[in-house]
Amino acid sequence: MAASYNKVVLWNGTRWTELPKKMWDGQQWTTKPKFRVWDGAEWMTNYPDPAMYPTYATGNGSAKNGEYRTYRLPPDIRLGDFVVSICAARSSMPELLNPAGNLTGTKQLASGAWVSCVLWRYDGEWGLRNGDSVRWRVPGGGDSTVANYVYRHADALNIPITPFYEIKEFKDAYEVPLNSPAGNTSLFVVVTEAAQLTNISFPEGVISRKKTDGVFGEHQILFHAGDTPGSGSEAFDKVRFDTTVPAAAVITIKIPGADDGKPVWILGDRTASVIGTTTYLQ
Repeated sequence: MAASYNKVVLWNGTRWTELPKKMWDGQQWTTKPKFRVWDGAEWMTNYPDPAMYPTYATGNGSAKNGEYRTYRLPPDIRLGDFVVSICAARSSMPELLNPAGNLTGTKQLASGAWVSCVLWRYDGEWGLRNGDSVRWRVPGGGDSTVANYVYRHADALNIPITPFYEIKEFKDAYEVPLNSPAGNTSLFVVVTEAAQLTNISFPEGVISRKKTDGVFGEHQILFHAGDTPGSGSEAFDKVRFDTTVPAAAVITIKIPGADDGKPVWILGDRTASVIGTTTYLQ
């Protein structure tokens, strides 16, 4: 077979040399085209640049039963998005099956329930395309809950080795103090074990995100999520429930960003966020 079906050569004064091949990159002919891939919304030549404060994009989740806990990634996920997947089970420790090869963090709570979490950048893995599921296994089955939270413009090169930045636990509580932010964007997941809880209220400065829905009157594990830019302050108010819950845990997960060294003012943070002459609001 010939080396090229359309070889073009030019005499350079000494010998015939083959001209460099060019390809159309969508705008011009170039010898080093940037190959573009479909990221779920548009054609991209590279991953989105990380920002200091990654933004929440989408999420899903629900309470489930059985040995295998699966939940499809949200349909509007894009290439390069940062995924936080959490599975909590009452009977035994959840094991991640898909996507394989990722390091999970696991914690057994004082109530006896287990919580496992994995963080990864969505690269369009074959096992997760076309709506295929994140897959957990809970040996022995029983009550459990799974949720996925997706963030955009995270720094995937600095994924924390330990997904859980901080965990605080409480029992027989109708309100609990919120953990201190972790820096960059802090995701707070409030894990409750209750039969009559329908909603919670996050303090000022924390934006409520995806919650999982259970069956009222059944004792289930539920997730309520909220996030905020991190500052390291401990000045946030409390998380309040609309009923007393037998057991609750507040988990902080850091969504890594690209630090620019500049401070940020956070609504509701009365200790670390003080407006002064050197404060820049964007």
